[in-house]
Amino acid sequence: MAESMIALIIAFLGVTIFALVVGESRENERNLESKTDRTYAWHVMKKNNLKEVKVHDHVYQPAGNGYVYDTNEKKEYHIEK
Repeated sequence: MAESMIALIIAFLGVTIFALVVGESRENERNLESKTDRTYAWHVMKKNNLKEVKVHDHVYQPAGNGYVYDTNEKKEYHIEK
């Protein structure tokens, strides 16, 4: 009885840790994709002298030297070079 309880606890911990790792990796992937999209938008606007660019359903506008403004989220982001 005790051995089966310990095995059940170990299995539960394994599933919980796996779920946490998968959830965090998806969040990191989304953050990295958003950062890449903002950098791409900034680069395209700078090279082609555009007033706004749409990347993955987000409209970006230049907001000064090294900054872009996301009109969907209404936030300004710094672009690291």
